[in-house]
Amino acid sequence: MQGFRKSRDLYIRIRATIAELKETLRDMNTLTPEIHTESGFTELISAIEKRLES
Repeated sequence: MQGFRKSRDLYIRIRATIAELKETLRDMNTLTPEIHTESGFTELISAIEKRLES
């Protein structure tokens, strides 16, 4: 049973890591500096304000 438990715990850690990675990738800001400049940095400012609210 010990080997099974180790495997299960590893699986749980891997799933948690993948979930965190997915969230990080989802939240990444992929706009270029040019897009930010043209928009007056509105997307960036909105993202910062949203983070500060939580």
